[in-house]
Amino acid sequence: MGANIGTTGLYFLKKFAPDMRLIAFEPDIENFKLLRINTILNNLEDRATLVNCGLGEKFDEMTMYIEPSNPAANSVIKFEKRNRTETVKIIPLDAYLAENKITASKIKYIWIDTEGFEPQVLLGAKNLLRENPAPIFMECNLRAWDKSGYFEDMMTLLSESYSHFIHVQGGDKIYPLEALRRIERPDNLFGQIGDIFLIRKGAID
Repeated sequence: MGANIGTTGLYFLKKFAPDMRLIAFEPDIENFKLLRINTILNNLEDRATLVNCGLGEKFDEMTMYIEPSNPAANSVIKFEKRNRTETVKIIPLDAYLAENKITASKIKYIWIDTEGFEPQVLLGAKNLLRENPAPIFMECNLRAWDKSGYFEDMMTLLSESYSHFIHVQGGDKIYPLEALRRIERPDNLFGQIGDIFLIRKGAID
């Protein structure tokens, strides 16, 4: 989710998951073109489904703000210094899975890199997370989450099925999920602390 040009999803599929399939969502059209090219170059067309849209809590069309020097940083969150934009389609993940008759049990792993839009992505996957709380690896953009107005809704949803998280750039230390409310928000664009890995209830003591 936020597949960009496939540097994470395709690499994971090729190197570590020979028996799995990839569903990759990327809303930016230029990134999506490169994602398709990289999928072909790596001979993964038969194992990767590419979807040219973003994910959110509802069906929508949104403005994406383009970062010219780093396409991986494109975001639907507005930046004052970004003049180039494009309109992107947003759908809920639950709706995509239902339309394509993909059961929750088929989802084994979730990776999210959506530049501060992670709460909305998760809230569009309520059914999936309640039926099958698959392991989640995602960017942790605390200031963006606070400002989104969706942080508490996201925390309520996650607390139903997840109990802890690993702060990947924080020495791999394990924290209770509740710590996301207390962690100091860094003074950077999104309040990003790096990536976190969510752990299902019952997986650890």
